[in-house]
Amino acid sequence: MTSDPAGKRKRPRLIWPVVIVFVTIFLMGLAAGYLDAMREAGENAPPAAVGAGLALLAGMAAMALYLRRVGKFWEGWSKRKRLYWTCLAIAATIGVLSGILDRSGTSNPGDPLFGNGALSPAVAIGLALLWAGGLAVLIPLYERSIDDHERQAYWRAGLAGYYAFIIPAPAWWVLHRAGLVPPVDAMLLFLAALLVNAAVYFWLKFR
Repeated sequence: MTSDPAGKRKRPRLIWPVVIVFVTIFLMGLAAGYLDAMREAGENAPPAAVGAGLALLAGMAAMALYLRRVGKFWEGWSKRKRLYWTCLAIAATIGVLSGILDRSGTSNPGDPLFGNGALSPAVAIGLALLWAGGLAVLIPLYERSIDDHERQAYWRAGLAGYYAFIIPAPAWWVLHRAGLVPPVDAMLLFLAALLVNAAVYFWLKFR
């Protein structure tokens, strides 16, 4: 327990984590784009994921240095609160890294981010493991870190997202079989369910 009164602790400047995150995302995209351009030009360059990964490691090192410098402030946080924000930070990192890997592995960089363009096998396997493995670890940790109010919002939002998937998916499927609509787009259904989930979650959490 620190001897400094809690009220006299100097609050850290929270702008720095935001700057670190955005600079890291920028450098990851810059490194991935540069290496992609080199490979397209026929030069012997490592995969774009390598450059993006190194930029991510640099960003994580910068964030760790920041947290170390303001460690006394974070000491006042409970273990549950630390776990909560750690889970959110890792989830955001997985999302950013997935987007960069998707761009680096597609055969046509002009394809939309959530499109169905072809991916290289290595990137596809990496993305699948990153998404499935990351969520399999984070979800139980996140559920341990939330209070009853947020848990109810989380569960009810999950149910709303589930309904947003199971209601349109079979309808779309049978209509496509009759030639009335285009083929079922799994990512479009996923994004719709995700948006419904997020809207219900934030409404229940902050109303």
